[in-house]
Amino acid sequence: MKRLSLLLLAIFLSNAPIMFGAAVRYDAKTWRAVQTYDLAMLSKNLDAHVRELVGVKCNFRGKDIHHMKPNWYESSIWQPISGESGKFAHVSVMVSKPDLGAFKSLPTDSSGAEITIYGRVEYDVQSKFRFLRLVGRNATTDSAGNATVTW
Repeated sequence: MKRLSLLLLAIFLSNAPIMFGAAVRYDAKTWRAVQTYDLAMLSKNLDAHVRELVGVKCNFRGKDIHHMKPNWYESSIWQPISGESGKFAHVSVMVSKPDLGAFKSLPTDSSGAEITIYGRVEYDVQSKFRFLRLVGRNATTDSAGNATVTW
């Protein structure tokens, strides 16, 4: 019984980063190049930022989440367009399976406070689909300027 408990504990601990979303580390050079955009501005010119790591200010996520690939889910993030009552900007996002729980914790109503989410702008050539591959929303830097992004 004791061996079984230890085995189960070892399996749980080895899979914890997968189950709870692993932190993503970026070197100082990469992190210094990260720019933060309002979603309304980024959505107008997503093509110009393909393969860039960006910060995006948004207010809420879309309610619909679609299971697109074995370990990936598609949804969207939204932000009210300032000065235009009732109008919103949005960008499609892909969320990895381990990060799905954290993504679902984001608000789904438009009255949510502004949050910053980090991701890489990607382009799927086969489906001609531009999206933001999310990596997290909390960024911390060490003394050397290296960053760790988590949910």
